[in-house]
Amino acid sequence: MGNSYLMRSVHLLSAAVSLAAIGLTILGHASGSAMAQSPGAIGQTKGDAGPRADKCAGRTDVLGVSRVVEISTANGQLFGQQQYGDNDFLKDGEIVLTFDDGPLRPYTVPVLNALDAHCTKATFFIVGRMAVADPELVRDTARRGHTIGTHTWSHRNMRSAGSLAKGEVELAISAVRKAAGQPTAPFFRFPFLADSRAMIGYLKTRDNGIFSIDIDSVDYRTKDPAEVHTTILNQLAHKRKGILLFHDIQPSTAGAISGLLGELKKRGFKVVHMISKAPATTLPEYDALADKELSRKQLAAAKSPLANRAIVWPVSPGDAPAGRTDTRPAAVRVPPALAPSSGAVAAQGNPPPQAISQPGPPPTAPAAAPPRSKWRAPDDDWATKMFRDY
Repeated sequence: MGNSYLMRSVHLLSAAVSLAAIGLTILGHASGSAMAQSPGAIGQTKGDAGPRADKCAGRTDVLGVSRVVEISTANGQLFGQQQYGDNDFLKDGEIVLTFDDGPLRPYTVPVLNALDAHCTKATFFIVGRMAVADPELVRDTARRGHTIGTHTWSHRNMRSAGSLAKGEVELAISAVRKAAGQPTAPFFRFPFLADSRAMIGYLKTRDNGIFSIDIDSVDYRTKDPAEVHTTILNQLAHKRKGILLFHDIQPSTAGAISGLLGELKKRGFKVVHMISKAPATTLPEYDALADKELSRKQLAAAKSPLANRAIVWPVSPGDAPAGRTDTRPAAVRVPPALAPSSGAVAAQGNPPPQAISQPGPPPTAPAAAPPRSKWRAPDDDWATKMFRDY
């Protein structure tokens, strides 16, 4: 009896020691990954995206994430070779997936599901008013492991925003942070890619990284998912790497993304996922404004649920889908004090115009065989059409 009890005790002690050793190994590995950084703005963690859902662990048949890049935005950093040449962290065959303007449930959800199915990650540059309109979808995006950045409060062109520019930036950061329910990344993208010297300077003082692009899907110019597919692949055939721009408010992207991710895997491209070294910080006065907007939205949503609303508008006059009208989510008003206590931002110093992505209006259309690329004149008034009733 005594010997049996002694043997059981020895076995239990051995098991406990083994479990402790395993725990130390896992903790050591996690710590090492978090600290594997190179000097400067960009620290790179080796390997894949770290903790993954069971369905993705060890899979080689999907696009996945080849590595994670941890970015320090201290004092502001500029990314994207279309406008800036400061930081190029991508190797041949590497891409970063980014989505602007959302969330918009009918199209953002299919995008998120496609990213999940292909076990890959993206960065979402979210418009503040859209976050207030559907905070649960912002939280869902964050829960799925994607990086959340900002894209102003109302998608205003910052070159002509004047004294409203600071408020557009700050209210977006506060609103998206509140909607997400957790810290977001200090990653910012200018609407239309329309930067200005004054606002670049301001964002640098706020330790926000500024992200342009390398490859544009121009998904706002087409009804056809196959055209988005072809546009991306044609540019990648030439450039071989880059930060890709999509809009998760566009049905063409929602329809194209799953097939495109599969084709990127077949062609040997690898996804790099961007994360921030430090979270975005908010300002108290804009936090208060964001709280008011979210509270007001919650009261409105209780009367008329957001799930029953959608945004639909024609590509050109007379081109609206049959039986559809221009219906939009209930208005999310522009707060009367976008710059509550800081005064006007200095007059904008505008550099010569650069290649500007101008997301615009779309209806839905079924997928088709990839067509030849088409060029359409940009619709400069797209933002007014989309956001005028918010």
